[in-house]
Amino acid sequence: MDFYIELEPQLYNRAREFDPALGMWFWNMAVMIAPYDTGNLRRSITLARNNPKNINIRYSVMRANYLKFLELGVGPVKKHKGFISVNTRLAIVEQLIIYLKTGRKPMFTNTPYVHLRQSRTVFPKERAFLRSANLKTNVIGANTRRKISQIRELSYRNRIGIKMTSFSGLKVETSTTRSQKGVSVLNSFYRSAKRLT
Repeated sequence: MDFYIELEPQLYNRAREFDPALGMWFWNMAVMIAPYDTGNLRRSITLARNNPKNINIRYSVMRANYLKFLELGVGPVKKHKGFISVNTRLAIVEQLIIYLKTGRKPMFTNTPYVHLRQSRTVFPKERAFLRSANLKTNVIGANTRRKISQIRELSYRNRIGIKMTSFSGLKVETSTTRSQKGVSVLNSFYRSAKRLT
């Protein structure tokens, strides 16, 4: 994405390199704009790079593979279509323009915090995994949703021949929640799928 901003000469030298606070602010915005049900999707957003020349925020499809369906508006939930490509991008561009025009550092630069919780919104594919693991099918937690996402994404990547990739970066802070009883069965499903790679 390219865009051009006219700056006064005295602001130009200051705007050539990003302040680290700007990356933290953008990361917080990405987390706040992401849909929130169990907190798993928001927890999957990392700040992969934050230096004077490059700010890189990543969404982990491996940890929340349903984010691609939410972003594209495919499946049962259509209201979040474009939450990354439109909503998050526009919010970040707007804040970047303000930063470049004023030169003021953002004030909210802490690591994002996400409260993980249980949800009664269980999607059909998730319900099938819960049934096969003999878990309750009327409720799902963030840890269970993450494990199902990992199994589904790993199966998809194996099927089309894409290798696993890993990335590092700063992770959001989360509250600790207990996993549903029986989630160890899903862990064994994941380990089995991983051995196939």
